Amino acid sequence: MQAIMVSSRALIGLLAAASSLAVALSDGGATLFSYGAGKPDGPENWAKLSPAYKMCGQGKQQSPIDIVTKQAVPNANLDTLNRTYAAVPATLINDGHDIKLEFGSKVGTLTVNGKVFSLDSLHWHSPSDHTINGQRFPLELHLVHKSADGAVAVIGILYQLGAPDSFYYQLKRQLVEVAEDKCNSAEEESQVEVALIHLRSLQKRTGSYFRYTGSLTVPPCTENVVWSVLGKVRQISKEQLQLLKAPLPGNDYRPTQPTNGRKVQFYNPPGSTISFQM
Repeated sequence: MQAIMVSSRALIGLLAAASSLAVALSDGGATLFSYGAGKPDGPENWAKLSPAYKMCGQGKQQSPIDIVTKQAVPNANLDTLNRTYAAVPATLINDGHDIKLEFGSKVGTLTVNGKVFSLDSLHWHSPSDHTINGQRFPLELHLVHKSADGAVAVIGILYQLGAPDSFYYQLKRQLVEVAEDKCNSAEEESQVEVALIHLRSLQKRTGSYFRYTGSLTVPPCTENVVWSVLGKVRQISKEQLQLLKAPLPGNDYRPTQPTNGRKVQFYNPPGSTISFQM
């Protein structure tokens, strides 16, 4: 099936559940922001752009953070993050800030501390939001899960340059189309329909991970987000990384935030692989 380019004006009803629209409704309209350091709408000024974004400046549990592996506290009783994701239709979106994938039907669930979260969407940041021992990675994927009461749990996957990742072969044509779309992202989103996306590879090799309580890494920077950053770094080719970056004007990461005494826990089940020295 051919990908179809549509504007967000035509599909605004389908996006009503998106968090970006929720912010727009509470703020009387969408507020633009950027990742440009030192810019009036850059990360250090997000809290000044809208009352809805106040947590970006006032919050004490903000994300991302630098995860210092030697300070992580082992906890063998954390969740296994076992998931089964179905193959579903999706929409690839360039909202002017990030590239994201939103799903048209139920994908799968994740259980954290006894609460069930459904996979809502996924998006990318390049370079990575989180750092490990001060090291920033070329790419970070966020799998955003939401519960029935609105709570959020995110799985973060870090990437280094290397062999191609089979998952991104599915999106090659759509990413090219989004990059070629000349719409003004300040006024409308660029969207490409994906007939069917297979997510099986994203549920594999979970193993070890770092767990902490943080926030969304974009406005409105809502807190009480449960973060699980995987301990195994995956590989992506330079070509695949460029496809993800091409639609955007520049880097899309938020600088790391103070931990303010928060502890990072570490889950490392037998037989799992971790890419860092602990």
